[in-house]
Amino acid sequence: MPVISVDWWKGNDRARRQELVSELTACVSRIAGCPEEAVTVIVRDVDPGHWGKGGVLADVLQADAAGATPAPQDTGGQP
Repeated sequence: MPVISVDWWKGNDRARRQELVSELTACVSRIAGCPEEAVTVIVRDVDPGHWGKGGVLADVLQADAAGATPAPQDTGGQP
């Protein structure tokens, strides 16, 4: 019983999640030689402000790519 966990940035719609689950299920079923019903896919939508890449939060990377300033984030009382 394969279990696949996918963490991706929040904002993908239901249709894209369905396509992801369907494609991953078919691929793993084929490679593992198990029925599709045995494959579980867990999709977690992660806010880009809770995702870091290269030491920088992803919302900052997105804003830089778009030429905008990210929304202020909760700093947990830290400056």
